[in-house]
Amino acid sequence: MYRIVIECEDDVYRASSIGKKVANEFGLNGSQQTKLVVSIMELSRNIVFYAGKGEIVIQTIPNGIEITATDQGPGIRNLDKILNHSYSSKTGLGLGVSGVKRLMDEFEISSCIKSGTKVRAVKWLNSGGN
Repeated sequence: MYRIVIECEDDVYRASSIGKKVANEFGLNGSQQTKLVVSIMELSRNIVFYAGKGEIVIQTIPNGIEITATDQGPGIRNLDKILNHSYSSKTGLGLGVSGVKRLMDEFEISSCIKSGTKVRAVKWLNSGGN
């Protein structure tokens, strides 16, 4: 298990590099590795930009790799709109969280205003190349 504190852009790249290493060692194919690494980057960047500080945990589980991103930031308003692509953030396209949902095989998010956000996502080894 790897626990990476996320506070700046360097931490985003460190987390994605660790994710790539774990995915390669675990046996994910190239497409699966890319989806995992992009998801880690998106979640890490959201922590840096919106919460300022948080953490990414990367761990292997039976037949998969689980990533968990947590922060104690302001929480996500309009979560339903963000997840169904009907919201654009002022700073970008607002596709980061919904993109992670599409890229990963399992996805869960909880967010409370003024209390923070937690995202759990899994990429399964035998997910048919997805």
